[in-house]
Amino acid sequence: MKKKYRSISTSITVVCLLFLILLGLMLAFVTYILYTNNFFNRYQEQMTSILNYVETSIDDDDMSKCAETFVESEQYKKTQEFFDNFVDHYDDLHFLYILKPMDPDDQVHVKSICSANSTYEKENEPENVIHLGDGEPEWYSEEEAEKLRNILNGDADVFFKGETEWGVDYTLARPLVNSKGEHYALLCVDVSLDNINTTIYTSIYVYIGILLFLSATFFMLLLAWMHYKVAKPIIQLEKSVVDFAATSHNQANPEDLKYIPPKIDGNNEITSLRDSVEKMSLDMKKYVSDKIKAEQKVHGLHQNISKMDTIAYHDALTGLRNKASYDRTVVSLDSQIKKHNATFALVMIDLNNLKETNDRYGHEKGDEYIKGTCAIIKGVYRDSQVYRVGGDEFVVILKGKDYQNRDNLLRAFRLRIKDAENNPEPWEKYSAAAGMAVYSQQYDTDTASVFHRADSAMYKEKALQKKQQ
Repeated sequence: MKKKYRSISTSITVVCLLFLILLGLMLAFVTYILYTNNFFNRYQEQMTSILNYVETSIDDDDMSKCAETFVESEQYKKTQEFFDNFVDHYDDLHFLYILKPMDPDDQVHVKSICSANSTYEKENEPENVIHLGDGEPEWYSEEEAEKLRNILNGDADVFFKGETEWGVDYTLARPLVNSKGEHYALLCVDVSLDNINTTIYTSIYVYIGILLFLSATFFMLLLAWMHYKVAKPIIQLEKSVVDFAATSHNQANPEDLKYIPPKIDGNNEITSLRDSVEKMSLDMKKYVSDKIKAEQKVHGLHQNISKMDTIAYHDALTGLRNKASYDRTVVSLDSQIKKHNATFALVMIDLNNLKETNDRYGHEKGDEYIKGTCAIIKGVYRDSQVYRVGGDEFVVILKGKDYQNRDNLLRAFRLRIKDAENNPEPWEKYSAAAGMAVYSQQYDTDTASVFHRADSAMYKEKALQKKQQ
């Protein structure tokens, strides 16, 4: 039964959609936090400016006396008139008032000293007009009164949220002090949190809507590009390989092993993969042809498998042994380690600037960069096996003379790489980081342990090279 695979187009679409949703949620959260902080900061500055202005109309000594006697003075009446006019002309203001927290044993916990009354309230709701000394036990609880006493006894403005029968307010309270240094009352201004939240949410919705629209547009373009440049070429390549496999099955004549590469535009990894598959098909065709000739030559008594070995265990670009060959060697080394008769060292080499070379000068020059660096590696480690275990990663297994001379060889390699900086062409200015580790029976239980120490030493050198740039 043929195994079903998920379409790469579907995978790309799902990933982009999930990313867009995640981006939207992150934007909503971050925007809410930033806008909330920004709006509250703006309102705090605005409320502070209001109290700074209103406080200029207050005669602290006269108001202190009124707060003590609860008797209006002429100056008090002028301040009351100023408060009333101010609240009539300031639409964003919810309340403006002066209050006095009473002693804990007083039945009325807080009393009004001066409260701004709008013209509308005075003409249409006279029962809601608040006068000097007004107060009811239910206006403030003892807990709220204690909080106000603590603010009164302090020296700083305090912002806080509070619930009243008119809604949830955001309040700024400032202690008022007379000429004797006595804290006699609190000057307060309230704004409605409902209005603040409405403004915040409206702004957030508009901002997020714009961002999501731009993000969706960008991802639609990205999705179209990825379908055209990634998914479609891979689908074409997959079809060519499947067709080749189907027509090659049980094929006796090597000449009938025909691979038709797809037409793929661009100079990228997919194009490189197409070329590699095409080369592999030609190598397979040549291998089968050579194998048939060899079998015919020896009358079927021997099989010539050297070509297969080359294909299976050697890197096509550099001619070095590949990752499969390295893995096979590791099995042998691990066996020697278990028998306590292993003596070797590993050198881990990682090329620098390969991606930049590919991006700037093309993959052809990138291949020259790889082969040029390999020539240096093989020129230094003449008696050791060199493996290409990744696109830009190489491992050298040192034994015999190279093992005995390992420190000198590592220094020689670094000097050769350093000299390459003077080469004329950019893709010939080879750069690499190398790290070496020697097998120790005391510390290492397998080859992987030695590899990790060599890899760690290499990355330390790579970090040092970046600092020196």
